[in-house]
This record gives sequence, structure tokens and C-alpha cells, in this order.
Amino acid sequence: MDYERTLLSNDRREEFLLTIERGNRKRVRLKYQTRARKIVILARLDLDGPAHKNPPESPYRPNERLPCPHLHLYREGFESRIAYLLDEVPEFNISNPNNGLVWLEDFMKFCNIENVPDIQTTV
Repeated sequence: MDYERTLLSNDRREEFLLTIERGNRKRVRLKYQTRARKIVILARLDLDGPAHKNPPESPYRPNERLPCPHLHLYREGFESRIAYLLDEVPEFNISNPNNGLVWLEDFMKFCNIENVPDIQTTV
């Protein structure tokens, strides 16, 4: 399941994308991401999936493999290739780590997404 939603800046000059991706073969894999200019990943939250190895020249935990969940943030010169442990990103707060819907809501808050629509869930 993939879901994509267009977002607009407050002044309506810039367009962003919110993407939710679920793995095809490995259904537990889940990631949320925001992009600018359709291709530039600003933030990506990998909830389930393989560990990520940071580049050797990374200013944050170089050459370390970080398990999921972890957060990728855009950084000049590295794009989104650096992953961060969630408890080391003070601005990112998960209010209930046992609820998948809360992960999405908290990710959208972290990305400053306003006017979040109601999210329908299936029973």
C-alpha cells in the first residue's frame, strides 16, 4: 500500500509531498516521508525494515548500523543518507510507541504539517 498526499506551504508557493509506504513482500516494513520538489527527501521515518548504515564521513555515528525505528533528515551534502536514533532527536516525540497511527500523527507534527485530516482506520 502506498499513499501520497500533496501539501502546500502556508504562502501556497511551495508544494511538498507526504508519502506512506508499506512493503510489498515484507508487509511489516513501513515508512513515512516528506519530500520537497518531488524528489528531495526532507524527513523519513523507517518504522520496520533493515538496519541502516551511516556513511563513513557522516557527522553522526559514522559507519554505525542503526536499527529501526530510525529517522532520516535532509542534510546538505548527504541528502537523506544519514539515519538518527529517535531518542537522540529531541524535537521528535512519540506519545504512544505501541500505536502505529500515533507514529504517523507524531511524524506529521514533527514535520509541521497543519490541518491534518481525520484518518480512517479499518476494524
